[in-house]
Amino acid sequence: MALFNESDFAECCIPVFLKDLHKDKSVTQIFGRIPADQIPLIRYIALMYDQKSPMRLKISDIQLRKEECYEMSELKEPKDEIFDLSHDNILVYINAYLKHQSSKIWAVMTANEEVLWQYQQELLTPIVNYKNDKDKLQALEIKTKLMQECDSIIKRIEAYEEKIFGDNADKKKEILNLTPESIANV
Repeated sequence: MALFNESDFAECCIPVFLKDLHKDKSVTQIFGRIPADQIPLIRYIALMYDQKSPMRLKISDIQLRKEECYEMSELKEPKDEIFDLSHDNILVYINAYLKHQSSKIWAVMTANEEVLWQYQQELLTPIVNYKNDKDKLQALEIKTKLMQECDSIIKRIEAYEEKIFGDNADKKKEILNLTPESIANV
């Protein structure tokens, strides 16, 4: 956690680095009762998806952010199950966490970012297994459609950011870091 210290995460919805996180009142309000072995997964979700997580501000590349959140949360589950959202509980927990933050716009923007990076990963995958030119052409057409969809997603994300930050987009980082304590120090 060289880039961060625990106090950087004080504004998150849950006390991210609490040892007995599963016993915390805010955690049980969001997720219900969870077993202790789910603490790393809950920690990962808070690090990755909390509106006020410094991870979102400091690490804009979603793959790098996922890697860093994975390491910081001390998950033992296979990375691919976490990163591609195929782990048994991850979608339910992410949904609950996003709902708790009471921002439909934030939730939809976060989902769009996730899809964008999944499409980007697919676009960067080389076309290698094709039997003939027709198969290769079809694969290229699919990639072209994905690129067009990426453009649409980017426009949607920008529109959501506009709704969240208004005409203060240039102050996005400051707005997300704004706390009562920082206001008192102004």
